[in-house]
Amino acid sequence: MNTDSISNTEFAIPGFSPGLPVEIGRIEKDLGKLWEESGESKTRASLINLAIYTESAEAVAKNTDLIAQIASEHACRAILVYANHSAPTRGARAWINAHCHAAGKREICSEQITFQLDGDSPSALTNVVFAHLDSDLPLCFWWQGQFPRQSDSRLWSWIDRLIFDSNEWDDPAGQFALVRQIAGERTVLCDLNWTRLLSLRSGLAHFFDNACALPYLQRIDRVEIAHASGSRISALLLLGWLAGQLDWKLESVLGRHAFRAADGREIAFDLVETQGCCISSCRLSAGETSFHLERAQNGEFFHARMEGVSFEAAPQLLPAGRDRITDILLMELGRGGKHPIFLKALAAIEPLLAV
Repeated sequence: MNTDSISNTEFAIPGFSPGLPVEIGRIEKDLGKLWEESGESKTRASLINLAIYTESAEAVAKNTDLIAQIASEHACRAILVYANHSAPTRGARAWINAHCHAAGKREICSEQITFQLDGDSPSALTNVVFAHLDSDLPLCFWWQGQFPRQSDSRLWSWIDRLIFDSNEWDDPAGQFALVRQIAGERTVLCDLNWTRLLSLRSGLAHFFDNACALPYLQRIDRVEIAHASGSRISALLLLGWLAGQLDWKLESVLGRHAFRAADGREIAFDLVETQGCCISSCRLSAGETSFHLERAQNGEFFHARMEGVSFEAAPQLLPAGRDRITDILLMELGRGGKHPIFLKALAAIEPLLAV
């Protein structure tokens, strides 16, 4: 592959440019020149390396805008890679850009390096990412779309936090098995689909902050979740969170699936596809008593109701969180450590992923 050629500096989509075209071998020098020319008015800053991989040319413009928004709150060196596997010949092109925001009298800037990798070269992705990381800062790598069955194992061994969105997958069972295999012990798995459920999980937990409601937690016998088309995996992860935290074990008999509590109680569940947001409703039933979170499409709040209880319980409004991918990614980047509850939830519903 000729990595220094810029004979064709146009991006795959005519009329769009992700920045200033540069020779790949001169990226660092040209970035340095960019800061020299800006004088003292701009300061380069970076807390992490954020790499984003996509196989969609249309996603590059969206990702560039996303990086600009992320950089205003989370300084980084961003490496955006577009893999154009359908190109007839191998090649690589690069562009540099800076995203700046005001901080008093100065501007704080984050760098973006965009690559277009043409043709099929398994090692090209690893080489361009490794060669352009910023110092020893942690590497957060967002793989958009499906993970490949075969890839360069060196890439995964260097990633600190592997970001993905299971809501995009057609084969969640196969993809989760693959992502655990390639991540190994070192890499933290960060599913944006799990982060997306944070406000919903907090809302359900909020019910049982009430001391009078807490005993019903150990009497739940049915879970009903309404989810949007294409969001079944979100509903399963929510179900897995409940099962993992309450120590329910999945049982499958003659095609019928249910959970079994430690005390022998059966917990039935029903996942219903409906119109609306990702998860529009979740009801936990304990006999005649139920705990219900419901959200209208595009609504900013959950309507929380406890019904049939023997104590006074007024309806409440609870924040539903934000749905924008920018906000979800910022939440994930702002968190540290591993995600043991996610892995526990995933293990609880793993047999249901292929159903």
